[in-house]
Amino acid sequence: MSPRRMLAIARKEALHVVRDPRSLAMGIAIPVLLLLLFGYALSLDVDHVPLAVWDADGTVASRDLVRSFTGSAAFREVARCGSLDEVTGELQSGRAVAALVIPEGFAADLASTVPVDVQFLVDGSDSNTARLAILYAEAITSDLAPGGTVSLVTAYNPSGDSTWSIIPGLIAIIVNVIAAMLTSLCIAREWESGTMEQLVSTPVRRLELLTGKLLPYYVIGILDVAVAAGMALLLFGIPLRGSGLVLAGISAVFLLGALSVGLLVSTVARTQLLASQLSLVITFLPGFLLSGFVYDTAGMPAVVAGISHMVPARYFVSLLRSVFLKGRWGPALTLDLALLAAFTAIVLAVALRKLRLDLDGGR
Repeated sequence: MSPRRMLAIARKEALHVVRDPRSLAMGIAIPVLLLLLFGYALSLDVDHVPLAVWDADGTVASRDLVRSFTGSAAFREVARCGSLDEVTGELQSGRAVAALVIPEGFAADLASTVPVDVQFLVDGSDSNTARLAILYAEAITSDLAPGGTVSLVTAYNPSGDSTWSIIPGLIAIIVNVIAAMLTSLCIAREWESGTMEQLVSTPVRRLELLTGKLLPYYVIGILDVAVAAGMALLLFGIPLRGSGLVLAGISAVFLLGALSVGLLVSTVARTQLLASQLSLVITFLPGFLLSGFVYDTAGMPAVVAGISHMVPARYFVSLLRSVFLKGRWGPALTLDLALLAAFTAIVLAVALRKLRLDLDGGR
């Protein structure tokens, strides 16, 4: 691979972008516009809630209360805990979205005139699920006893502001769509304009061509992520509890994967119209519907939930919400990042294999 030839391709592609106001507008202005539009206008509702349980009382009454939660369609028990540290661990890992904590002496208080206290913790990094979980919990515990109380705590999002969970998800969806659409045009443009024959006649290799095509759009993508993160912090008031370096790292991996999807589409489609339409369908619909941004994947049919694991935006949405709102890294996030990196490597390899620089099968 020749860095000189790769940089020449990158310079050529950068000149295309600079001289085409539409590409610049699509790459920079549209993400800002979409973030403003959806960030202020979108409101979401979700369904099933994974529940962790710590029954410190261990009596018939406390078990009945647990069954009231786990026996309803609103909650799905995923863990039995023996301490508050275990409850916190389940919430931080993302395995549980809510936790029911029944204190020792619950049954005795229930049988007397002493107010009954039960704690219900909710992971507020996804405020829509948290809001519904609280409503379900209030309905189940409303008839515990006169004067009884249920302490409802929204972890990671104390105010329950839905914008806090919407904006990180929006960043993932917008970057996914825009990045793929930008690179979906670059190879198709060469075929459509007739300049691919000139590239074929040069010594440029496939890897050099793909890398050179990627570089200008990668810079635009990084700028998009930086602008979107800045808007999230300054305009929408969302905290960044994790590391900025971690945010940059996971964004870099996801952005490379999204750009690679566009390159793969561009190597298959020979016209810019077909390439842009394919990239939109491939990225927007699965990302919007199957990433967990709009609909909770836990409440989907098993087949659809299985398909959602093949959508890279699902992992980026989870990673962004954790970095912005939780600020802690764990095994689940490491797995998400590993799957994201594997997806990027596979798509790049397929795009490289599909690219042809001559009529006899490529070189």
